[in-house]
Amino acid sequence: ENLAPDHWERYTQLLRGWQQTFKVELKRLQRHYNHSGSHTYQRMIGCELLEDGSTTGFLQYAYDGQDFLIFNKDSLSWLAVDNVAHTVKRAWEANQHELRYQKNWLEKECIAWLKRFLEYGNDTLQRTEPPLVRVNRKETFPGVTTLFCKAYSFYPPEIYMTWMKNGEEIVQEMDYGDILPSGDGTYQTWASVELDPKSSNLYSCHVEHCGVHMVLQVPQESETIPLVMKAVSGSIILVIVLAGV
Repeated sequence: ENLAPDHWERYTQLLRGWQQTFKVELKRLQRHYNHSGSHTYQRMIGCELLEDGSTTGFLQYAYDGQDFLIFNKDSLSWLAVDNVAHTVKRAWEANQHELRYQKNWLEKECIAWLKRFLEYGNDTLQRTEPPLVRVNRKETFPGVTTLFCKAYSFYPPEIYMTWMKNGEEIVQEMDYGDILPSGDGTYQTWASVELDPKSSNLYSCHVEHCGVHMVLQVPQESETIPLVMKAVSGSIILVIVLAGV
């Protein structure tokens, strides 16, 4: 609603032009690789505005889902991954005007658009939704019990989850789920670790999101008792005794 009435039409026409260019370039690549049939050629371009005010930008191409050429805006050069990519690299690096244009777009125009969109969507994009966190145990295989720590309904998607055993982080023993959209504008993810039911180890799940630290401690017993919650130095500690699931 904040954009000019013809904004989407102009960008639709721009992308249609890219589409035609991509078709030509894809056919050229297929000839170089001596490929036939169905193949894909992709371009990924974007920029990032970091919390400290610094910026980053990226531009890269892929062939059949694999990196093909990656632009280095600082050295105004392309990183090629194979002999065919080197052929394209030499041709593209001969056009210094285009290299400077891409650098300028990543460092200035892209960032300007990003700031504009952040301003337009400030109420939505700058909001914070703390995670709902749950721990449960499940027998995944006969004689093997797995502890799952699941975080739901959080935004923004950046989150840190880890399991600790007797107060020490056990990253190598953990499995992680992807951070996935929940369909309502929030995200969800999980982390798991196998539990030795005969051991006396004390496990706890630690979750950090937007400066809030949550700890869910898993006792050795299998009874259920009321949830205990308290704030400690800006963090939230949850102590839960869980029933087997």
